[in-house]
Amino acid sequence: MNKQELIELLADKEHDSWARWQSYLFSRCPFTLEGDAIIPRELVQRWKRQINTPYAELSEQEKQSDRNEVAHIVPLIDTYVSWLRKETNDQTT
Repeated sequence: MNKQELIELLADKEHDSWARWQSYLFSRCPFTLEGDAIIPRELVQRWKRQINTPYAELSEQEKQSDRNEVAHIVPLIDTYVSWLRKETNDQTT
C-alpha cells in the first residue's frame, strides 16, 4: 500500500463516518412537508457545546464515541505502517 492508496482508503472511511453521522442526524430530526429537516433545539445546543469543548474535557461517553469512529481507521494505519516497514527493510537490504 502506498501513500496515495492510504489516502483513498482513509477518504472512504471518512465518507462512511460522515454517512453514519448524517443518518443519525436525520433520524433525530422532524421533517417539514417540503422535506426540510429541523434540528431540535436541544440537539443544537448539545452539539454546539461539543464543538466548543476540547477533546480532553468531553465526557467519557463523548470520548468513547470519538474513539469508536477512530477505530474504523486503525486497521488501515496498521497496514500502512507494515508497508512502510517492509519498504524500509527492502531499501536497507
